[in-house]
Amino acid sequence: MDIELFTYPEGKTNYQIIDEDGNKTTITLEKWVADVLQDELPDVHKSIQSAYDNSLNEKPDLKRKQRGNYIREMSVRTANKYQETKKKILGWNDDDFLESLK
Repeated sequence: MDIELFTYPEGKTNYQIIDEDGNKTTITLEKWVADVLQDELPDVHKSIQSAYDNSLNEKPDLKRKQRGNYIREMSVRTANKYQETKKKILGWNDDDFLESLK
């Protein structure tokens, strides 16, 4: 396989949520992550709002930027659970990448 294949496309997707003060704020995900989640989850926006709300309870000491990074990291982990969808969207998945290292 061509190593160029193992790149992520550029682009971001924004999701507007409500923060702990009731204000609108935005969480930005990599486009490929958002695309996988859109294919696999019934309501990505609701899932991100829920993850944000849960992070407030579980990690109340996180600063704003840290909280955003935490949500993004959780989103990537969730997207990576759906390897077939990842392959459909990117043209490759983790198994393909690992196979190329042999």
